[in-house]
Amino acid sequence: MAPPIRFSLKDKTASGFWPATIMDRVLLALRWAVLALAVGLSFIDRSKEGVFIAALPLAGALAVYNLAILLTSRLLPWLRQPLNVMALDGLMATLAVYLNGGYHSAFFVLYIFVLLNAAFRFSVVGSMLLANLVGFLYIAACLRNPAGLHAPQAWDIFGTKLISLLLIAFLSSLLLEQLRVEQQATARERALLEAQSSFISAISHELRTPLTCIKTSIELLQAKAQESDENERELLQTIADHTARLEKLVTDLLQMMRLEAGQLTLTRQPTDVTVLLRRAAAALEPLRRSKGQSLELDLPDDLPRAWIDRERIEQVTANLLSNAIKFTPPGGRIRLTLRHIPHEKVLAVAVSDNGPGIVPEEKERIFTKFYTGRRSASGIGLGLYLARQLVELHGGHITVESTPGQGSTFTFTIPLEVASDESAHRG
Repeated sequence: MAPPIRFSLKDKTASGFWPATIMDRVLLALRWAVLALAVGLSFIDRSKEGVFIAALPLAGALAVYNLAILLTSRLLPWLRQPLNVMALDGLMATLAVYLNGGYHSAFFVLYIFVLLNAAFRFSVVGSMLLANLVGFLYIAACLRNPAGLHAPQAWDIFGTKLISLLLIAFLSSLLLEQLRVEQQATARERALLEAQSSFISAISHELRTPLTCIKTSIELLQAKAQESDENERELLQTIADHTARLEKLVTDLLQMMRLEAGQLTLTRQPTDVTVLLRRAAAALEPLRRSKGQSLELDLPDDLPRAWIDRERIEQVTANLLSNAIKFTPPGGRIRLTLRHIPHEKVLAVAVSDNGPGIVPEEKERIFTKFYTGRRSASGIGLGLYLARQLVELHGGHITVESTPGQGSTFTFTIPLEVASDESAHRG
């Protein structure tokens, strides 16, 4: 038996005799829909040959049977087994066909419910085995009914109905089997992603505490090493640099987990973006000077303020500037610009360099998670991924223009106004 299609978890509000899962509710609706269809088709069938019980009284009896199945299934454990209920449904369908005219009875559609129920619960092979059994029951009902198969059109009607039942069984079981396979694959993928996320989160949290202790110890040693020789100071600085790098890695991993879990929220404030960008550039000045690179700032002072999370936008800017410093050769040029685009109601921040540039096929991939690119010698590929996520969380977008051998320009926009839904939430 294949695992049944699971539409959702149990509905905690279900009580009494109402089915507890969506699949059971779908099957219950199908049970009544098929009975209603049989009643509707019976008005088309005008033949009285072999009819022991008319359609409406028979439908009433079947409605009582449906209610009995619904009510007693919670009381009798035997009726909680799907195969047992399908066996009863098959026998009732066979009895209805026999009592209502055999081959021309509209109640043959009751078999459709049995076959659909099987397709929900069994594999294709199991469903087709049950379909063959249903076919034999239908043949027996038609042969035992007084109408038999003697009329000229009897074999045509009988054959069409039998083939239709087998086709419905095959196609429905094939479709639901495919859905079942996709559902299982999705569940495995979700479980794997959750395991990976839990692992990364746990490792990041475990690393954060010792890194903080190491960083504090280094700061104390550096404070006492002012009069030490140059070699000791250089050694301590090297340790401090690598500790800072590890701390940034852990912070990026934790931030990625919060973003993907939807737990990262923005603390927006009206901000002078020019001041923020100058601060971000100043923080990286020692690194830039160590490579002899020049930095041109084109940051007007008369631009409107933007509602942003200052820490996040400064993080995005610092990431783009540090990448420019990293990939621009010694003595190269870097440019940081800020522009107001009135008709779009945004500020545009651009970081340009005259480094090696980016090949066309990498322009979009560099913003994906864990992609380090061909030119990266360090890092785990989270910087630009986080930059895009943080910019898009603000309602902006980030792009890159680059020509190999001539440098790159990364541009991101910041909306001046907060989206109405976010503004209402903040209010």
